[in-house]
Amino acid sequence: MKKDIRQQKILDYLSHFERISISEICEIFDIVPMTARRDLKELENDHKLIRTHGGATLPSLSIHDTTLPFHQRMTQNIELKESIARAALPYIQNRHHIFLASGTTVHMFATMLKDSGTLNIVTDAVNISYELSSYPNIHLISLGGEIRHNSLTTTGQIAESNLNSFQLDCAFIGVNAVDEEGNIFLGSMAEASIVRLLCHMVPEIYFLADETKLMKKDFIYICQLGKGRNLITNPSISEKCIHTYEQLGACVITESQKDRR
Repeated sequence: MKKDIRQQKILDYLSHFERISISEICEIFDIVPMTARRDLKELENDHKLIRTHGGATLPSLSIHDTTLPFHQRMTQNIELKESIARAALPYIQNRHHIFLASGTTVHMFATMLKDSGTLNIVTDAVNISYELSSYPNIHLISLGGEIRHNSLTTTGQIAESNLNSFQLDCAFIGVNAVDEEGNIFLGSMAEASIVRLLCHMVPEIYFLADETKLMKKDFIYICQLGKGRNLITNPSISEKCIHTYEQLGACVITESQKDRR
């Protein structure tokens, strides 16, 4: 079987079963593991799949995988993230005390804050600290703590203890998934403790989730949308989800309709 035909059949398999392993590829196409790995590498280079340990999955599923390198996730769904970041801007006020959590969508949001007045920002994200360090309008505080290399996040007891020192007006948090009932999920136990702490101490939380993360669950439940726990997403969100989330008391925000409450 020609390589291009085999690779297309691998993608066809993924479209039906969502994941495929090296051993399955070898069995289906009667090839050796080295050839299977080479096929997956070429398909990943073309942004058609994401390799995982022992196999591959589709990009739309893998974008939430916190084991992926941060720089790789930064190149995915850029237009969706930019739309969410623009929708979040009106919820920043001059002299606000703000928490920016880790994640690629929140990073995109951070790059847009040069003209947002004088801001006091606390963050657990190394990449956001670096980005904002040159912004003269921002007083910046980094939480400190143990760095998670894939997410560039500071975590652990040092980070949590430092976070308890601050009085914050609002927080912007990227999440891995939001299901149809408004439940919020992350993929990392280390980061979950910081987010749960924020949910108890900050009056207004804005969860940022592009459309690839909606109607899904992930590993760790954080909380449910509700009053003060709002969602900023893309305009393609279904009316059914909007109705459910608003019934919980959440504000559903998109770039085309900044505030539906």
